[in-house]
Amino acid sequence: MVNREFICEFTTNHMGNLNLLLEMVRKAAATGADYIKMQKKDVDTFYTAEKLNSKYVSPYGKTYGDYRRIFEFGQEDFDRFDDECKKHGIKWFATAQDTKSLEFLLDYDLGMYKIASCNADKTQMLEEFAKQIPTENTVVISVAGRTKDEIETALRIFDRHKVILNHCVAEYPCKNKNLRLGNISKMKELWGSDKVRIGYSGHEEGIMPSVAAALEGAEVIERHFCLSRDSFVHHIECSLEPDEFKLMVDYIRDKDNERKHTRKGLERYLGPEAYSSGFSMSEMEKSFLLHNKYGNDYLSGK
Repeated sequence: MVNREFICEFTTNHMGNLNLLLEMVRKAAATGADYIKMQKKDVDTFYTAEKLNSKYVSPYGKTYGDYRRIFEFGQEDFDRFDDECKKHGIKWFATAQDTKSLEFLLDYDLGMYKIASCNADKTQMLEEFAKQIPTENTVVISVAGRTKDEIETALRIFDRHKVILNHCVAEYPCKNKNLRLGNISKMKELWGSDKVRIGYSGHEEGIMPSVAAALEGAEVIERHFCLSRDSFVHHIECSLEPDEFKLMVDYIRDKDNERKHTRKGLERYLGPEAYSSGFSMSEMEKSFLLHNKYGNDYLSGK
């Protein structure tokens, strides 16, 4: 049986509040998770001026730039966060959304660095990351919406690193019928090796799709983590609260549960479409991955 690892993805659920971030660390450590995943991006270069100036009403202002800048922590905050993780015995790493952010993160003693799905096809950026990330570190790559050729290109670029390759669907929250869980076994067949482990970065509501992903062979399970879903933050619907995250960890690690569940039984629960397979970008994923719309334009039919 596989010894799985679990990642609490904090995304922007800390709302840019350091005290909330530190409380999230304490709660995440108590779930039994192995890692916390943060994000780091240079907002003013990552987004276009048009995007930053676009209308977005939030407690922090009236533009998307006002909203998005509040979530970025500086070095003093990351130092406090790093100390809190060490205090509570939980490791952390982060998604670097650009080269400037990677350089910031390299100052910390991290075992892993993540590349988001929206960057997994940016060859020039990946090549620069491969040069800068020490080869003894693991690179985590989510591949929502990526083709087989794009995935193979990314793996060639990081052929000197160990890699965790995450099956992922860029839909927030992801409906059961769109989970494409069949990709996990195909990814293991195509790319799984001593150097490449197959993981799952889930955006669904609840925990059963993550249970199914583990049964399909995902060795690493990553889910969004929050203290409460009573929040205005985007993607909060697919986040797990502390008790839910702990339930997921304990449930999947319980070998009796692993023996109890079958693909057939979970397929009846999730629906047969949940186990479809495909390496391409859905219309919903195009909305997020190409236009940073979080699916709103797709859902509204614009």
